Amino acid sequence: MIQLDSSVPRKAIAEEKRPFGWAEALFILGLVLYLATRFIALDKFPIYFFSDEAIQTELAAKLVENGFKDSNGHLPIYFENGGQFNLSLSVWLQTLVTPFARSIWLTRGLSALLTTIFPLTLGLALRDFLKRKYWWLAPFVVSVLPSWFLHSRTAFETALGTALFCAFLYFYLRYRMQDRDYLPIALLFGALTFYAYAPLQLVVVLTGLVLLLTDWRYHFEGKKVPWLSVATLIILILPYLLFRIRHPESLGRHLSILQSYWSGTAPFMTKLGEFFNRYLKGLDPRYWFTAKNGDLIRHQMKDMAHFSVLLAPFLVLGLIKTLGKLKHPAWRMVLFALLVAPTGAALVDPAITRNLVTLVPFAFLTCIGLDSHLRWLGGSLRNTFFPVAIVVLALLGSSIWMTHTAINKGPLWYRDYGLYGMQWGGKELSAEIKTYQAENPDAKIIVSPTWANNTDIIMSFFLGDPLPIEVNSIKDWTLNQKELDKSMVFILPPDDYQTAQTSNKFTNRELIRTLEWPNGETGFYFVRLEYVENVENLFEREKVKRSEHEKSTISLFDQDVEVTHSPLDIGVISNAFDGNTNTVIRGLEANPLQILLEFSEPVGMSGIRLLVGLPPHILYVEISVEGKQQPLRYGKQSFGTEKNEWLNVKFTGDYPVTRINLSLKENTANPNPHIHIWEIEFIQK
Repeated sequence: MIQLDSSVPRKAIAEEKRPFGWAEALFILGLVLYLATRFIALDKFPIYFFSDEAIQTELAAKLVENGFKDSNGHLPIYFENGGQFNLSLSVWLQTLVTPFARSIWLTRGLSALLTTIFPLTLGLALRDFLKRKYWWLAPFVVSVLPSWFLHSRTAFETALGTALFCAFLYFYLRYRMQDRDYLPIALLFGALTFYAYAPLQLVVVLTGLVLLLTDWRYHFEGKKVPWLSVATLIILILPYLLFRIRHPESLGRHLSILQSYWSGTAPFMTKLGEFFNRYLKGLDPRYWFTAKNGDLIRHQMKDMAHFSVLLAPFLVLGLIKTLGKLKHPAWRMVLFALLVAPTGAALVDPAITRNLVTLVPFAFLTCIGLDSHLRWLGGSLRNTFFPVAIVVLALLGSSIWMTHTAINKGPLWYRDYGLYGMQWGGKELSAEIKTYQAENPDAKIIVSPTWANNTDIIMSFFLGDPLPIEVNSIKDWTLNQKELDKSMVFILPPDDYQTAQTSNKFTNRELIRTLEWPNGETGFYFVRLEYVENVENLFEREKVKRSEHEKSTISLFDQDVEVTHSPLDIGVISNAFDGNTNTVIRGLEANPLQILLEFSEPVGMSGIRLLVGLPPHILYVEISVEGKQQPLRYGKQSFGTEKNEWLNVKFTGDYPVTRINLSLKENTANPNPHIHIWEIEFIQK
């Protein structure tokens, strides 16, 4: 066995030749187990098929259709999802399955196959560079990690990025401890990780910086610059730089959509303190080793911690062993990976999807701890076969049990199947729609969007593009009178069905069929509706009532300020004055949206600015000034942008204002606009 000098960098170490033995055979068996537990009933668990999974295949199909160019004729680097550019590598990889009929199996299957990179490179790193005797346990360990089990069976890009991060560490070790020629390959996998998942960008960059500094002598041994690696790094960075030039606003917009505190107005030191608080949560044992971790239920395995509690002692043992060998490049790299992994998630609200990469150093440490324990038993017992067999059987049994439990009991783990729960029904509802359309080809089907995020994308995945149905809320027919005939069939989740029943606007409600949730309760209602007689009078009376302004009191400038405003359907009026650009108010239907503030004590101000939405707007501002009989009037117009923008109105002086009246009009042909305001700020000298 090669002995590595951990204190003196070596230029290259010849690769050790190993015969194929029982360890390699068990490693392959572990990889087979891993793949089996990823692919068995892949379309049944997780029980949802999320829009963030469907969008990968949707965008890949459009990419191929457009000749691998975007709408501007450029080779796309990032793809837009939910108003933000946060998809890249995963979409390009999904082009591999676009020639085939769309299915959950293919979309998830490609991702699940690629996640094998994680246990594969983990095991090889343990064998080649950490010199662990029981390195072959790696796929067995990875197979039983609950949070990894769930997410590696989805097409979420977080699993792909995590697997590639492990490959990045492995090839860095090959460069650092075996052959300098592997550095370009390590950089390639680092870049693939960077482009795979947005929260991993900071993780990759910080890991690279730490390894650059700690291994500085090795990088530039003999004062030679590795020009090939420098050129490789420049080439890998260029796509991102090009994207940032084309879309300079994308990073800020991304953080704003995610409601990151970094996009707020708090002082830098306050933001830094918040970063460390969230960073520490990413390493908090209570988050990883207890079932009550605060994550969304669709990202949890029922009654299971994110990391197997039974493996926790071995993780701790592995950490102790690692801390004792920090002079060795491979061992200290594991510690660096652990310390850096939570940084990406700390930029926003920590969640398991953003923290999933932490499983890589956790898995390293657990395998090290298991190996140390088994070696210790080997020194105490004459025959180590039985302890090793018990560990293998325990891991094997746990993996099989977890798979069986998830597939058979997962549908009933959580009983919230709607928007804030499991978002169940994409595949099942689409199949029901196809059956109904075949029986009723003249029916016009209208599907409610309120049971899932981006319902149109989910429906398009299963039903094709253009959609043979309409995705629209029943509220469009309850708030305003619209065309309604017997050919229309509304598909409503329970809440919307209740809305239709209690609105008093429909008669002859005909229930055609239902689709049950996994728990046997009705999840979707297929109904025909007719308006009641004289419904016009109902709508007219409601419209008059909705036009009545609302009044409230907020605290501004150390005084209570009376606010009169148009009705809102999202947020409360104080959201517009809270200094947080992530909170929003939305007008119910008023155009213009009006806000009147009356101050008990005059407030000196020289202007005002509003953070508004994307459509073109016209802003009118009228201020009453102490000592002046006539109000002063100002205006500003925007022409619409691809991102939210500030409308700035500067007064002709600095005035003691007692009253300010804002009128914001959406300057479009939209008959029923919902005007958004993210923030209103007063400019003071």
